[in-house]
Amino acid sequence: MRKGLLLAVASIVAASALPAQTWTPALELRPFGGAYVPTGTQRDYFKDASLLGLQGAIELKPSFHVVGSFSWVDGKSKYNLGKANVDIFQYDAGVELAAVKVLDRGWEVKPFIGLGAGARTYQFSSDQLSNKTCSLAYGALGSELQIARIALHLEARDNVFCYRSPIVGQKSKTRNDLGLSLGMAYHIR
Repeated sequence: MRKGLLLAVASIVAASALPAQTWTPALELRPFGGAYVPTGTQRDYFKDASLLGLQGAIELKPSFHVVGSFSWVDGKSKYNLGKANVDIFQYDAGVELAAVKVLDRGWEVKPFIGLGAGARTYQFSSDQLSNKTCSLAYGALGSELQIARIALHLEARDNVFCYRSPIVGQKSKTRNDLGLSLGMAYHIR
């Protein structure tokens, strides 16, 4: 987790060292939908599921964004204790560095990388499983295809987090999963 924080700080410092430009910060709203894909040991406890969310961003420069996200997964657990439904809520903040390429007729392509940190909450529908919240860090890769104030936003996130078992007496473990999303970005000036 400390390495992720150091990388985020290094990204901010690197972005501030970019050549100065005359740019007015802008806001973005990014509603999205996609897929939650558990990997490794996490796959033993949860099934693939759909994910919905909203991301907000402040575009400080065309190549640098500060982002905050909230997402919800309508998941199914593989615990054999009562109901299998689980709501997974993730809330995080981070930074994105992009390369901006201007195309014909006002189109722009903006591939980006991102880093961030936050938390995740598991709310189980079964009374036999306790709800848990734990910290996380993520790395993201994606791209935007933008014209005027609207863009198509594609993102893949690798989430690394501590997982506290909902079964009493089991220890926390470091786990991993993927979030794949497609959405729109609305640029507000």
